Amino acid sequence: SLSEALRTRQFWTICFTNLTIVFCLMIIMLHIVPHAMDIGHPATTAAGILSTIAGASMVGRLLIGIVADRAGIRACMIGCFTLLILAFLWLQLANELWMLYLFAVVYGFGHGGHFTLISPLVAERFGIRSHGVLFGIVLFAGTVGGAVGPILAGHLFDITGSYGGAFWICVAFGTTGLGLLLSLRKRTMF
Repeated sequence: SLSEALRTRQFWTICFTNLTIVFCLMIIMLHIVPHAMDIGHPATTAAGILSTIAGASMVGRLLIGIVADRAGIRACMIGCFTLLILAFLWLQLANELWMLYLFAVVYGFGHGGHFTLISPLVAERFGIRSHGVLFGIVLFAGTVGGAVGPILAGHLFDITGSYGGAFWICVAFGTTGLGLLLSLRKRTMF
């Protein structure tokens, strides 16, 4: 039930895990095009990077869903977080167009995979009796992160003239989220 779940460390760990990663994901989604333009790529090319993210996300959603049915939700979620962190690190170096497109593919795959797995992760831990409200709370936590992240990234850009600091924050938050995810026991209730 909702009251039972709210008393568990596992539930709040999932909430904060989602907050940290959606914080990062929305920074990328809102700032990758301005970043690409800022480092000298034309607007249409920069928009192509965002389209590549969307395409890779669709593939990630499908393939990660298939793999999760066999390998487990937690293992696949760890894989998605690892891909995202590697993509955030790569973005620190990516200044050529091919590097940005490689980032878009890896990032997009992990991004899509995460969104495929978050609902089943909640259901696996707490069942489906109160899944709607529990999942809603987890999504709310992510939405808070997603609202704050892009504003912070924009503010950092205004101060420094670069997205480098914001992308390093993505590395830190992604790594924190991975640590939280790793702290989840294999299963808590089933």
